[in-house]
Amino acid sequence: MKLENRVALVTGSGQGIGRTIALALAAEGAHVAVNDVNVKGVEETADLVRQSGGKAIAAPFDITNLDAVKTMANKIEGELGRIDVLVNNAALLISHEMFLDTNPEDCDKEIKVILFGTMNCARAVLPGMIKRRFGKVISIVTDAARVGQERQCNYSAAKGGVISFTKSIAKEVGRHNINVNAVSPGATNSPMRMEMLRQLKENIGEAKAAEREEKVKRAYALRRIGEPDDIANAVVFLASEAARQITGQILSVNGGFAMLG
Repeated sequence: MKLENRVALVTGSGQGIGRTIALALAAEGAHVAVNDVNVKGVEETADLVRQSGGKAIAAPFDITNLDAVKTMANKIEGELGRIDVLVNNAALLISHEMFLDTNPEDCDKEIKVILFGTMNCARAVLPGMIKRRFGKVISIVTDAARVGQERQCNYSAAKGGVISFTKSIAKEVGRHNINVNAVSPGATNSPMRMEMLRQLKENIGEAKAAEREEKVKRAYALRRIGEPDDIANAVVFLASEAARQITGQILSVNGGFAMLG
């Protein structure tokens, strides 16, 4: 197993991509702290990890609250011994409107979860990693933040901040044997995307929504939309020692949507 007895904290893992990441890490031998504000989802993911033979604890805290993050990080370290791997997956996409049709309050909420939440978790977890001279920090970002995407201005701005933070903090903590990277998906069949498609069908009808979906697929070299497993596999790789010489990098897992040098 690539991650036997490693301890991983996965934010936003009460469902979707985060849950898939938690299960993939556990399948490689990691013990998993499952985080989300959705308490029911947290318990369900933790149970799934245990049913698969892994070890998991529920960690339902709000990552926008630094004190809560620090308290829970201490609890995780107390129960599991340490945190070796931090996966910043939690995200929030409130509106799929053009920027001028969104409101500042929603923008503020998205930035707090995506950018400040990532920074709060790093602030709480990195001191222990530095002390032990080992750690892997992996954030889930988006290619929309790298090449631009209409109707995702707030979301992309927040994820773009995470990309910049990833590169900068990698420079600071690399000397302590800590790798910091990000996985950048294109469109992925997550619950968030399924809800967006449902709303689209309601707004423009089944036929037009299907036509738009085919148009989206044609923007990808592989002509398909990604699955949560595609993201989870990349996270497992970056969390493993196979990626020990990789840091400060953004790994696109996007089916050829954007090909960045």
